[in-house]
Amino acid sequence: MSNQQLEQSTWQRSSAMTLSDLAMLLGFVGIYDLRVDELKVRAWAESLDSDIPLEEAKKIVSWHYANHDSAINPSHINREWRRRLADARDRERSRLMSLEYAELEKKKASPEFVAQIKKELLEKLNRGKDAPLENDNGTVASDS
Repeated sequence: MSNQQLEQSTWQRSSAMTLSDLAMLLGFVGIYDLRVDELKVRAWAESLDSDIPLEEAKKIVSWHYANHDSAINPSHINREWRRRLADARDRERSRLMSLEYAELEKKKASPEFVAQIKKELLEKLNRGKDAPLENDNGTVASDS
């Protein structure tokens, strides 16, 4: 599965933020940092990753101010968005690997079946031979 498919299956996709959305985001940022104007909205529009949904960006802004005392900028949001996408892809890969492992475990032969096949194979190999290849206890018979 490609990274793009993983991203789409993991995150609800919405269209890129509009200038209006960016103004709302920066208004939200303004709750924390009162330095927002139209020029800043346009500058952020050029700098912010185009695939970040507004609600995710708002969560990242809240997370940033809960964990850092510096003013936020587009690179903070971009970096955290990319990290969250990578984490989501990793979780999805792990989930798919777990499912694949569970399927393989279902197909795995039981110890009883393996023992039965081994017994039948040894019986076929031992036919017409002077000495068995294996003792009753499962060890290899000696040559003497």
